[in-house]
Amino acid sequence: MNRQEIAKTIVELIRANMPGFENMEVDEAARINTEQGFDSMTFVYIMCKIEAQFGISIPKRRWEKMVTLGDVVDAVEKELAKK
Repeated sequence: MNRQEIAKTIVELIRANMPGFENMEVDEAARINTEQGFDSMTFVYIMCKIEAQFGISIPKRRWEKMVTLGDVVDAVEKELAKK
């Protein structure tokens, strides 16, 4: 799975699980935990959905450093490379 496919899948997960985000434009520079209105619980929920979708586990300490969608894509890419 390439980077664009990972990003697309993550954006689709966000849109499918977050009412009000269906039509929102989200690119890799988007600050998902602020601009997109994610509070900490929403972010955890989305991260759990992402981990389940990709069959990976991202260490919680890395979650704290994620700010943009690109950061999340990087983390998923890194974990997928380990498989």
